[in-house]
Amino acid sequence: MTSTAPSTADQASSVRLRYLGHATVVLDLPGVRLITDPFLRDRLGPLHRHGPLPRPGAIGSIGFVAISHAHPDHFDRRSLQALAGDPLVIVPRGMGGAVRRIGLRAREVVAGERVSIAPSVTITAVPASHWRWPGALRAAAIGYLIEGPGPSGIYFAGDTGPFAGMRDFADRVDIALLPVGSWGPHLGPGHLSPRSAAEVARDLGARVAVPIHWGTLYPAALERLFGRRLTEPATEFARWAARLAPGLDVRAIAPGDETSIDR
Repeated sequence: MTSTAPSTADQASSVRLRYLGHATVVLDLPGVRLITDPFLRDRLGPLHRHGPLPRPGAIGSIGFVAISHAHPDHFDRRSLQALAGDPLVIVPRGMGGAVRRIGLRAREVVAGERVSIAPSVTITAVPASHWRWPGALRAAAIGYLIEGPGPSGIYFAGDTGPFAGMRDFADRVDIALLPVGSWGPHLGPGHLSPRSAAEVARDLGARVAVPIHWGTLYPAALERLFGRRLTEPATEFARWAARLAPGLDVRAIAPGDETSIDR
């Protein structure tokens, strides 16, 4: 797995993407720095982080945060408070109060709602199919489509299983950030497998796909017995993509690495 970074001349026409692990991705677009589902800690209950621990000071100032749902591995208050800058946190409806109580700005959205985050950049909430964690905030899981500048957008799926409505925004996806794993030996409901994620990338007509939600959070004791579920989902996704979507550019970067994508 490799990492590439853009030169200064390329930055105006490219997206720089850094995968910090799990569902946490830093996106650098012209005039916008956005992070998805920031989880920056070394553990969550019985789950231990594998791969490098992100250092908030090294991430730099963040302008916007996109939160997909209320599960604690995607909505972590301590990680949000550690971010530099004064980010606007975009969340599903029902989560804004929890964000404001920790001293951050919040913007609640529902599927279909669009928010302008820069003069030429918008973020649109799209549906997701995912289960609700017992005790979590009552808020529907969503994904996001980040559009502009350029002809088509970046789809951050958050955490989801396949659903028919994905085809409704297929012609708007250029880069797809797709979850391909879980934090245990079994995927459970409302998740994409490496194969179904490859099918989604194909059906969306994405040009580039980046597998996320793998290689990071996993029970320490299970790594010895089911370690493949931690380390292999991205490789399996690339293998399925080669069969099902042979023209897809798969950027299977390891946690902590980054890549530059021309638009």
